[in-house]
Amino acid sequence: MAPSNKYDKLYTVTSVTHLIPIKLDLAKHNYTHWSTLFSTHCGAFNVSSFLEASSSSDTPDEESLKAGAVVLGWIYLTILEPLLERLLNTQPKTAHAAWEFLKTIFQDNKRSKVVELTAELRSLNIGDLNAEQYF
Repeated sequence: MAPSNKYDKLYTVTSVTHLIPIKLDLAKHNYTHWSTLFSTHCGAFNVSSFLEASSSSDTPDEESLKAGAVVLGWIYLTILEPLLERLLNTQPKTAHAAWEFLKTIFQDNKRSKVVELTAELRSLNIGDLNAEQYF
């Protein structure tokens, strides 16, 4: 029996956390792994377009709005609470808006983490040891 619309497969998912076992965590810096798993599964369910920039010329139909809300819900369910609170404060209307918000957090965080680690390395006191001996 063929699906009646292109999103029927999407509605068969009962728990996205089984498909995407990694919770996005700012402390673990696991955005690359999480986003790879998330976008792969969106591709498998034919909803990758909801993560990409939407075209303003297209008026989404009711099924597309419903499917987009499911993808947004998947994002909510696969991130840890501190990130979820930050995301909910922005009140994203689409999965794309949420996706871009999280991407921005982690891209900005990479730069600040590099500065933090560089400063930490410069302030290390290793005495007479070389780096190999110290580590």
